[in-house]
Amino acid sequence: MCLKYMSDVIFKTTVDDLLARRVKDILRQGSFRDEEAFLREAIKEMVRVYELRELDERMEKFARKIAAKHPMSLTDAVLAARGEEDDEL
Repeated sequence: MCLKYMSDVIFKTTVDDLLARRVKDILRQGSFRDEEAFLREAIKEMVRVYELRELDERMEKFARKIAAKHPMSLTDAVLAARGEEDDEL
């Protein structure tokens, strides 16, 4: 069995005083153990948001492609199928 270990990467950044105070306020509320835990969660959340946005764009592109190939709406398709069934009966 082969185990892969992920190495930690350090990101270095600066923020303005207002944002730093907001982070410290959040830390005082006890929601996070320390700044590192807060930043780690913030990065995870932004990655999730980005990935969801990316997925949404891909799904929208796919939907437009399918709609171009099949211009009839689902409702119209169901009504047409029911009409065909009625004609056969």
